[in-house]
Amino acid sequence: PVIHQVVQKFVMQLEAQLSERGVTFDLSPDAIAWLADKGYDERMGARPLGRVIQEHIKKPLADEVLFGKLKKGGTVRVTVEKKETGETGLK
Repeated sequence: PVIHQVVQKFVMQLEAQLSERGVTFDLSPDAIAWLADKGYDERMGARPLGRVIQEHIKKPLADEVLFGKLKKGGTVRVTVEKKETGETGLK
């Protein structure tokens, strides 16, 4: 679906921003589908996607890139996990 391509474009833009730090992304098909589901709205189209990526990928990554495991670069593997509450989220 087109929304999956939009998700990949957003992530490629983020990867380009982090390329000088040596950070790359490996998004599972489940993660792409999860982001597409959460980031697409019938009325607003893909506009919410930026917010979803900010909340679920950029924010959790910030500390890792600056101070943690990704300080010297690396690959971020994004997958979907089922939480104890039954909800799903990115891991």
